[in-house]
Amino acid sequence: MSARHLIGATLGSLLVLAVSCGDDPDNDDDGGSGQGLSGSTGQGCSVPDDCFGDVALRDDIQGEFTCLDRVEGGYCTHECVTDDDCCAVEGECPDGVNHVCGPFESTGLMLCFISCENEDLGGEDSDAYCDGFHADFICRSTGGGSDNKKVCVPGGGNACNDENDCAADFPHCCEDDLGVDRCYDQLSADGRTCTNPP
Repeated sequence: MSARHLIGATLGSLLVLAVSCGDDPDNDDDGGSGQGLSGSTGQGCSVPDDCFGDVALRDDIQGEFTCLDRVEGGYCTHECVTDDDCCAVEGECPDGVNHVCGPFESTGLMLCFISCENEDLGGEDSDAYCDGFHADFICRSTGGGSDNKKVCVPGGGNACNDENDCAADFPHCCEDDLGVDRCYDQLSADGRTCTNPP
């Protein structure tokens, strides 16, 4: 092999090695923003078994695991009775981040969420606070009646074709930032393109 070919092959190998050792943005658990959610409430999921895999005492987490499919990308959570059920196991929640137990839309379930209640924001804007956990998160009401809480979840609810696909507490079928029609409450629907604008 000539010296020119040997140098070319060596440089090509180094380039492949450098690319393979770099960060893979598709594996970024926090959407390119914030603290990351690997193994925690709020992590993206397809099925409940995707949730809380990084928690050493996973079996001690209160309530049944749930992968909410009513928000874009899924949202790992679990059933609860009180706020104290939400971070009871070490590693379940990021340190110093408050979680709340609240109803979610019309599911009838009480579930744990990252809180964006005023007392948890430390003076920060609520949507900016939620964006610190995941680039797609906004602060919104859980819905579900009088016990609703303000929580960080992906913007927009389940996919819809029109308002008939949406629950009463998230009645507006509107485009999300990716052009997919999803169910929104009145506040979140404002300014979006909707089949039934507020």
